[in-house]
Amino acid sequence: MPYPAFRLLLALAFFLAPATGAGLHAEEAKPATIAPGISAVMIETKLLFGLASADGSGVSEQEWAAFLAREVTPRFPDGLTVIAATGQVKGEAHGGAEVVQESMRLVLIYHPDTPEAAARLAEIRRLYSERFHQWGVLQVTNAVRVTL
Repeated sequence: MPYPAFRLLLALAFFLAPATGAGLHAEEAKPATIAPGISAVMIETKLLFGLASADGSGVSEQEWAAFLAREVTPRFPDGLTVIAATGQVKGEAHGGAEVVQESMRLVLIYHPDTPEAAARLAEIRRLYSERFHQWGVLQVTNAVRVTL
């Protein structure tokens, strides 16, 4: 049975942007490097990594840091942001009345709208799910205007 955070992520996925850049129109997308004072339309991708595991083992800070360094950063070396977060959802115990919380990491990445970037994101999500016994990694993707 999926752990509560996955149910939250699944519910959010139905209400938020599509899981890939498909359908987003970022005709003005430029390379990830933007000169100061210049504005560009890029893709903002939010990846939400739960630190609990379906098997109960969880993901330690050291395991998370190693995954970030080995798998995420090399695929998006121009930069990214990591935010510690807590997600919550009504749990299945006691008729769904109990709120269950889970530690998470929200990773923000700004990148061009390319098939290569989409493939790198899919690979990160697949690797995390497999390595840490996760049901999935929520991905929210939007076209945004970025100005330095």
